[in-house]
Amino acid sequence: MTSFRKELKINRRGLLLGMSALATAASFTQSPGLAASNGYIHEPDSIVQFMLVSKLLVPHELDPFVGHKIYNALSDSEEGFDNTVTALQNFIMKNAVVDVEHLMPALTDVALKNSALKIISAWYSGVVHGKSGDRVVAFEEALMFKVTNDVMTIPSYAKSAPNAWNATAVPLLNMPSF
Repeated sequence: MTSFRKELKINRRGLLLGMSALATAASFTQSPGLAASNGYIHEPDSIVQFMLVSKLLVPHELDPFVGHKIYNALSDSEEGFDNTVTALQNFIMKNAVVDVEHLMPALTDVALKNSALKIISAWYSGVVHGKSGDRVVAFEEALMFKVTNDVMTIPSYAKSAPNAWNATAVPLLNMPSF
């Protein structure tokens, strides 16, 4: 009688190659950017809608992570914020508005205009002003610092920039040496 059992030989090189291939595959599936591009992470429609409105209101490269935090803070501070974002998007689509310069004069509803200004303010300042107080959602990623980052550092207790405690500060002027 013949044995169907085959002897399995694993050498150290094969084991290490297999483990590294498995670890690489696992790291790709855990990567948020790659997972989002493959459709594994599903953003709720309300956040997608908020980001679309934000891109029209704020003509800059917007960070989705900061946008998520701004959306959550505004939702917590403003009653019916989802309905407001939907109304803003419907107004934009209905009137075929292409930029914020055309949107703001066209908005006649004071509540919608105030909500649009709150969204713009949150993106630039990194702070959401609510009834229960102010909530900081971004510091280093606030757009008011992005506009002047080539000539001015972000105010911080760190020497050169936020989260750069060990970096040497760049001198502002060429100081004469005596």
